[in-house]
Amino acid sequence: MTTRDISVEAHEGQHTGCQECFRVKVATIQFTGRSAGQNRHDEKTRGRDMEEYKKLRHQGYQPKNVFGSAEIAAQANSQFEVEHSVVMAPSIRKEMESRMADAKEMLGV
Repeated sequence: MTTRDISVEAHEGQHTGCQECFRVKVATIQFTGRSAGQNRHDEKTRGRDMEEYKKLRHQGYQPKNVFGSAEIAAQANSQFEVEHSVVMAPSIRKEMESRMADAKEMLGV
C-alpha cells in the first residue's frame, strides 16, 4: 500500500481542497433523467397520492411532499407524522407527545 492509498483511506473524501477527496467525490456522482422521480409510481398511485395530499392540505396540514401522501394519511396518527412523512411506534409517539406537552407548558404556549 502506498502513502497515497493511506491518505484516501484515512479520511474518505471529507476534506475540502484535497485532490484525493475531490477524486473520491467525482467518482460517486450519478445522473438521472428529468423524469426519474416520476417513474417511481404508476399513474394510479400518483393520482391517489395527489388526492390525499389535497385532502391533507385542506385539513390544514403541511405534508412534506406529494409522493407517499396516501400511505402517510392512512397510517399517521398525529400532525407531526403527517408533516414529516414518518409513522412512529405507539410507545415513541406517546413519549414524544408527552415531551411536546411539557415543552408547551414550560413555554406557556
